[in-house]
Amino acid sequence: MKGVSGISELFGKKGVGRINGDLIVFAFFLFLSFLFWYLNSLGKVTESEIKYPVRYINLPKGRVLLDDLPSKLDIYVKGPGYSVLKLKLEGDRVPVVLDISSISYRRVTGSKGMKYYVKTASLAPILSGTFGPECAITSIKPDTLFFAFDKIISRNLPVVPDIAISTERQYFVRGSIVVDPDSVKVTGPSHLLDTMNFISTEYRKFNGLNRTVKRTLDILAPKQFTLSGKRATVTILVEQFTEAEANVQVKILNQPGSMELRIFPDRVKVTGLVAVSDYQKFRDMPFDVVLDLAKADLVSDKRIPLEVRNVPSFINSLRLSPPDVDFLIEKKAR
Repeated sequence: MKGVSGISELFGKKGVGRINGDLIVFAFFLFLSFLFWYLNSLGKVTESEIKYPVRYINLPKGRVLLDDLPSKLDIYVKGPGYSVLKLKLEGDRVPVVLDISSISYRRVTGSKGMKYYVKTASLAPILSGTFGPECAITSIKPDTLFFAFDKIISRNLPVVPDIAISTERQYFVRGSIVVDPDSVKVTGPSHLLDTMNFISTEYRKFNGLNRTVKRTLDILAPKQFTLSGKRATVTILVEQFTEAEANVQVKILNQPGSMELRIFPDRVKVTGLVAVSDYQKFRDMPFDVVLDLAKADLVSDKRIPLEVRNVPSFINSLRLSPPDVDFLIEKKAR
């Protein structure tokens, strides 16, 4: 029995090998048939779609496109199969240059602004030279290009630093941040520039400052704009601060002539944070601490709030002690 099974296995293997060989022969002749058919078809006229890059030049002077035109057009070409195949197998294609000034475009009827269109069929004579004499353009998609122009204008815009600042304890930023230049000339499409009130620098974070810092930052602008300057110097004045105080007499405003108002206390303490270099200026500052009777309700108010006027910009965290006063109303004797 063992011998019989061995013979069966041998014939089985030969049968499988014969089948595999037949399949290989069949596949080979099938490939040859396809190859001859394909080579034969290359000599026949065929039509195919090719995506071709496009570059637009020579816009009207002082104008810019509102929206980008298509960077590629679907061009349908007809010609010998081998010529069409060669076009399709090309790698990076040099963009076709379309001169806007030489294209016959028309204004969109009833549109507001400078909106135009051009039928891409009219571009076929311009594009045909790209594909050689053997291939002809049969159609172009999209069949219509719509575009709009906008005016190029210029404006001076303030430069605003986009920065975040933190200081060490007992230090603070004195006054406003200094930007040089404080403004730049910005040139670009009017529909965008008209909506802008300022232009920003790049973002920068300053942590734990304990001294004055000066940095040069890039001025950022959308790609549609050009700037008269691309960088600005930002100066952050940082000083050590101290607490200063002064005793000030309260002034009563808008007091009727028929009455006399007595307040308690009539002098209050004014306290604020100032740079060490400004300490004496605070002491000499003629603060106006006022009680304005035009803003007070003498019937229902138990105490009248005070306010400080003419506070210079170098003082921070100003406060009064007390912030309001008691009062007593006396009628004047006739």
